[in-house]
Amino acid sequence: MESQSSVIIRNYDKQSLKVVDVISGISPNAMRRVFGGWIFFAAVVGVIVSVAPDLSAQFIGLTLFVLVAFTLIMFGQSRITEGWPAIICDEDYIGVVRDPVKREYICVNSALVKEAKPTLIKPNKKAIEIVLDVDQLSAKDQEMLSQAVWPREDSLIGLAHFKKREEACESLMWCVKHRGSR
Repeated sequence: MESQSSVIIRNYDKQSLKVVDVISGISPNAMRRVFGGWIFFAAVVGVIVSVAPDLSAQFIGLTLFVLVAFTLIMFGQSRITEGWPAIICDEDYIGVVRDPVKREYICVNSALVKEAKPTLIKPNKKAIEIVLDVDQLSAKDQEMLSQAVWPREDSLIGLAHFKKREEACESLMWCVKHRGSR
């Protein structure tokens, strides 16, 4: 058997997430669009409140303060450059997010991946099921898989965001075949 585990938990930083392939998740471009939309909305509301007749200076100041505070909080999340990846491909490993705030992923060696198929998580969350070769999983690997957000004995489940599940499955399998074969 291998000395290194085939299922591991990895923590990424902002820089390392920029170089992995994002299979599914909220991309940095989508985050920029959301932030840009918020800036536009905040500016329009700020202008309307500022020029509206018969509003007290206190109300105008409070409204502008809240808009600026929300904008700074959104910018402070600093996810504009990296997004919120749900499923990633990192060299020989396929990763599914375990804790998005910590940038923590449960990663499986791509050699373990048998197939990827669209699925649903009750009640209505669109997801991708990454089916694993159970025969190659050790007891330690099974224990690591049980720490996933949606634990399964023979698969890893990741959410499909803003991308058709079928396309995400194809991207994942392409990554397994081409990136894992190096």
